[in-house]
Amino acid sequence: MDDEIIGQAEKSEIEEKGLICRVAFVMLHNARGELLLHQRAATKRAYPLYWSGAAAGHVNAGETYEEAAHRELREELGIETTCRLVGKFYSEPDREMVKVFLGSYDGPIKIEAAEVARVEHFSLDRLSQERDAMLVTSFVDKSLPMVTEVLKSARDST
Repeated sequence: MDDEIIGQAEKSEIEEKGLICRVAFVMLHNARGELLLHQRAATKRAYPLYWSGAAAGHVNAGETYEEAAHRELREELGIETTCRLVGKFYSEPDREMVKVFLGSYDGPIKIEAAEVARVEHFSLDRLSQERDAMLVTSFVDKSLPMVTEVLKSARDST
C-alpha cells in the first residue's frame, strides 16, 4: 500500500468516510533496555485502558511523521528526545498508515491525564511473559517485533 497524501480531512470526516490516515507511533526505552508503555485513559474512544507505546497520534496536515512523533511526546508525556524511524506498517482494523519511531529516555515524565492512565517500564523478558494477559493496541503487536530487533541488536553489539 502506498503512503501517498491525496487530501486532508477532519478526524470526524475520516471516521465517517472510512478514509485512511497517517499515524506516528513512538516506543521509548530506558538505559536498562526496558520499554515504556502507557495505558490509555478509560475515556478514550478507541482502545480504552489498552496498553500502547510511549506516544502516538495522527499526522496533521503539513506535518511529517517525525514532527508528529515529537509533538505527541510533548503533549502526552511532556518530554523531548531524539527518535529514529524503525519501521512502517498499515493497520487494516484501524485504517491507518503507521510509522514506528524508537527513542531513548530516562528523565521525568508528566502524563496528560486525558490521554494516559499510567505508564510503566517493561523489560523484554517481562513483556514476553505478560503479553498474552495484557490488552495491547494493534500498534504494539505490529511494532514490537521491529523494536525488539533493534534493542536486541544494540544489546548484542555492546
